[in-house]
Parts: sequence; structure tokens; C-alpha cells
Amino acid sequence: MTFSLYVLLNNEAPAISNESLAKNLAEYFKNEIDFSVKFEQIPFAKNKTVALHWGPWLVRVAYEEGLQVTHDSLEIQSRLQSTILDLSKVNKRVRLVIGDDDDRQYTNQIIYLIDYFKEINGTVIYDPQQNDVLN
Repeated sequence: MTFSLYVLLNNEAPAISNESLAKNLAEYFKNEIDFSVKFEQIPFAKNKTVALHWGPWLVRVAYEEGLQVTHDSLEIQSRLQSTILDLSKVNKRVRLVIGDDDDRQYTNQIIYLIDYFKEINGTVIYDPQQNDVLN
């Protein structure tokens, strides 16, 4: 089943763009078999997304910022009901849409992606399916 992760970027996070993500993720996964990075325009999207391909399997990565991200961050804060973590003012994120992997052939790649974003200072990884923070 396809699922999403949100990498929320607070004020400590470095500047990120789709271009920097494409470049850095291409370098990070350069030794992976059947791996490629492309920019793709999906229907109804304003900007192109970064598409990470491992053969036929796909993860879409998109940097987003602005009012909609702030609204979503307020909703995340409300759902988490955390007094330790304040995400209510976050207005930048990276959204990951991870393709179906029912056979679990790409579990390692998902873990590597999560690890990649955990290593970036100023990130909080939120899993909306589980209503949980991964780091």
C-alpha cells in the first residue's frame, strides 16, 4: 500500500529545494542497483517532483512551503497532542510518497530514506498513517 511521510523542517534545518534533494539523494543512493532520479510533472501539481526509481518501484519526494504546510503542521500538532514537541509553526517540509511494496522488496530503501532525513539537522519525521514521530 502506498503511504506518505512528512519531513517537517524547523528553523534549524538547512535550506532545501527539489534540486538539492535530487542532487543529494542521487549521491546518497549512487551505489544502488537499478536506481535513478528524475524530475516528473504529475497531474494537478504546480511543481515537478523528484522521482526516485529502483527499477519499477518509485518514491516521490517534494519540497513544500507556505500556508498549506503551516495548516497541516497545526493539524499534526493537534493530533499528536504533544507538550514536548511544538510543530505548530512549521511552514516547510519534504513530503515523501512511497510506492506499494507488498512483497517487501524495498524495505531497506525505505529505511535508508528515513535514515537520510533523520541525519539532517532540524527535521521531524511524521508518519500520518500511524500518527507518530519517527525520530
